Amino acid sequence: MPIRRLPVAWQTGAGGSGLSVFYSAFGVDVTTELGTWFNALRFFHPTSVSWSIPASGDILDETTGEITGAWTGGTAASITATGAAAYAAGTGAFVRWGTAGIVRGRRVKGRTFLCPTINSSYESDGTILNASITTINTATTTLVGAGKLMIWSRPSGPGASDGSGHLVVSGQCADKVTSLRTRRS
Repeated sequence: MPIRRLPVAWQTGAGGSGLSVFYSAFGVDVTTELGTWFNALRFFHPTSVSWSIPASGDILDETTGEITGAWTGGTAASITATGAAAYAAGTGAFVRWGTAGIVRGRRVKGRTFLCPTINSSYESDGTILNASITTINTATTTLVGAGKLMIWSRPSGPGASDGSGHLVVSGQCADKVTSLRTRRS
């Protein structure tokens, strides 16, 4: 079965750009819901961060990962963060996505990293502020509730055809700080 790949581009100022890749079933448009989700999270990111949600993307064969075509017709959006505070580049929160799928004896899960976040998003002990977690989880519950987002379990190796898409049934911001590092020198 074909699936849609939706790459959301991050512009982050210090640290450069990034990409969060989302998936949905072939005929399912999740662009509006992703726009709503990122819009709800814009307060936790510095004003140098923006997200570009495209109105088109690739169609993949979910079993092999091969590109089989392109989809168009989504709702493009450009969202700019509004957090006017100091931040550490590459440091922030993350959302864990859960599915009911089990592949090769493991639960199919995903993550979306939310980096950087502003310093007012943290408790004095360095964990994520409870109010921030609540806001992120509320927006995440709304996105999951739309029933459109998928996690793609990639094929087990080159030439394999055992990839599969799984509907996201849960999402939660963990009370843990994460950091990203760059491969650039």
